[in-house]
Amino acid sequence: MTKFSPDKTVSKNQFGGELIIYWGTIWATIALVLYLNFSVVDPQATRPMWFIIATTSLEEIGLLIAGCLCWRNWRSKYIAGGSAVWLLYALANFAFFIGNLWFTLWELLWKLDPAASLGNIFFVLFYLMTIAGVRLAILDRDVRLIPQQWAIVISVVALGLTIGCWLTAGAANATIAPPATAIVSTRDLPPSGSSIATSEPQILATASGSSITLATSQRPPEWVLAIDRSLNPLVKTFNMFYVLCDLVLLTLATILFLGFWGGQMGLPWRMTAQAVLCFYIADTWFAYANERVQGYESGFIMEVFWIFGIVQFGIAAALEFDNSIRARRLARRRTAIK
Repeated sequence: MTKFSPDKTVSKNQFGGELIIYWGTIWATIALVLYLNFSVVDPQATRPMWFIIATTSLEEIGLLIAGCLCWRNWRSKYIAGGSAVWLLYALANFAFFIGNLWFTLWELLWKLDPAASLGNIFFVLFYLMTIAGVRLAILDRDVRLIPQQWAIVISVVALGLTIGCWLTAGAANATIAPPATAIVSTRDLPPSGSSIATSEPQILATASGSSITLATSQRPPEWVLAIDRSLNPLVKTFNMFYVLCDLVLLTLATILFLGFWGGQMGLPWRMTAQAVLCFYIADTWFAYANERVQGYESGFIMEVFWIFGIVQFGIAAALEFDNSIRARRLARRRTAIK
């Protein structure tokens, strides 16, 4: 009679670590190839719409998969401890998914400055839950560092603090936008001394703060404009909050990475630390571009690190699931031998 093994059944039915590593590597490679070939455009041109849609889709699908894998770890009875960490990671990925969706709608569909989008609320949730998750992972496993490792942490914090102060100083010294001005496209104006009727709607843009309101028949809905106006004064506050949270995440991720240095069982936690570091790189670049690059549009190559971070979150969750099942099997074998 064949003995039924629930562990084997679960491992066959769920996504294994090797499969997730395989597809995650392909996912990250596709993203890198796209960014390397199409993110750099002529200064007078804009990035093709299909490229923005493709890279955004890679981010959004990756966030859903990574969030579901983290959610699986939280729901699984095979995760021996720290399941609350994976719940926080899952919610953080889902929050980033929703925030990224609003960001894209603001920028692509409604042609508004995405820095004042509704996505900021969900990005704040992402930061708070990711910080809580990394901190809980450190506390649950009682991570202890040796003096040499603490020296590395202090050096990384000093570097991150320097970058944060530089970005904050750049935001404070940013050029103040000129007063609201009506800008009418010259191609729609009739020649001097003549009056030519045209059936094309005239485009009237009013610059207000960092957002652009288009007075055309395809202008954004009123509720979108109302949210944009209400969030626009808080853009600087959001940016400073992100810089501060990035510094905290960089510190915690360094502690987590060094605390689980070496060993197969610590690999998932090193992967989560690397994922946080990838998010830090992409966030730092975006903060720099928003403050220092005039008329910046999403799609620069440094933003590929968001996809790298998303992929590593998913791989970390899959590896932790495999490690937990393997540890449960070893424990049962030892019990049977005794």
